Amino acid sequence: MHRADYRLFPQLRLICIIYSGDVDGNEIADHIGKIIEDGVVGRTWNCLVDLRSFMGNIHHSSLERMSKLLNEKQEPGALKRSTDEDGSRVAVVSYNAGQKFLVNLARVYMRGYDLRYFSDMRQGFAWASGQDALPLEMRSLDWHLEKAGGDTPFKPRR
Repeated sequence: MHRADYRLFPQLRLICIIYSGDVDGNEIADHIGKIIEDGVVGRTWNCLVDLRSFMGNIHHSSLERMSKLLNEKQEPGALKRSTDEDGSRVAVVSYNAGQKFLVNLARVYMRGYDLRYFSDMRQGFAWASGQDALPLEMRSLDWHLEKAGGDTPFKPRR
């Protein structure tokens, strides 16, 4: 079984995107395209990508497709966005050291983003959100499958 999902943290201007199981790069590009079309997340938002339970394969052509989707949302004539000011932080969290290579490859295609690899969810969340306190439910690998509890400020988007 595989899953592509996301949750929003509006108060932090952060989107957490979760991929689990055997998801391929084309499915990820389709998912990112749907998020962009939805229009809920603006260019000033940062992103945390949770790949801790991801087992798929992402080809460089999929990264190129993702970058075209993201670049279409940029203002015309904008060659490079400044980091930190425009919400261009993307933290990729994975236990698989091979994903670090993927992040380095993604930098070739997504030049206007500050992409960083983390093996610890708390560090990735802190860097992307500016908050050092990781929500308790995010400590589990299956946090995206669990219902948001009573006082949590976010709801799952499926």
